[in-house]
Amino acid sequence: MTDRKPVDIVLPEVENPVFIEGYPGIGLVGHIAGNFLAKELGMEMIGYVESPFIPPMALILEGKPNPPLRFYGKDNLIVAVADVYVPPTLVNEIVRELVGYLKRTNAQKVVSMGGIGIGFRKEKMEVWGVGSRKELNEGLKEFGVKILQYGSIMGMSGRLLWEAGREGLSAYVLLGETFGDRPDPLAAANVIEVLKKLLGIELSTEPLVEEARAIEEQLRKMHEEMEKARRTAEKQYESIYL
Repeated sequence: MTDRKPVDIVLPEVENPVFIEGYPGIGLVGHIAGNFLAKELGMEMIGYVESPFIPPMALILEGKPNPPLRFYGKDNLIVAVADVYVPPTLVNEIVRELVGYLKRTNAQKVVSMGGIGIGFRKEKMEVWGVGSRKELNEGLKEFGVKILQYGSIMGMSGRLLWEAGREGLSAYVLLGETFGDRPDPLAAANVIEVLKKLLGIELSTEPLVEEARAIEEQLRKMHEEMEKARRTAEKQYESIYL
């Protein structure tokens, strides 16, 4: 009797795929971007990750049960998304299986999307990135990406960049600047704008921009209400001693 593998990648053989990863992270940038791509490009679920270490759950989408770690596909494009936190040990196993698949199917590009927290909002939020080889960085520069020279990339994105690059695949990480304390669809839109240039795909990110505006407006109203409540409380406090 053989032991069960810690991870099984259930995914059809797609020749020369372009693989995009959008797991949860800072500002949920990759998660938002991955799900947006799947929806806007009309992709269908084509596979999933099976493991005894994934939380026992089903995600209900449009009235149908779905696995929490799944793959969407259309033509040769594959998008990986996750709706649960994936612990480091499981990330390592998933990446090992994924890179084996991507090597076997001669993947054209491997792109991870995520966020980089800067703790404040500025007029132009930029996208940082790094490739698995020097010439890939040069290509990113042409798309206006700021190349990450030092630092660390944690989780799925960092591990996938290293393992895919080690196997000779063209791998990239794109990180949208984000405040970092809330879901950031604007950072996701910025990352997708670079992705469009990198992969030559067409879609509008305006829905994400509108969502970002709605969030900012909601936060502004919350701030105004809190400020109003604070001033009211101060006046009540002062009246006690008058």
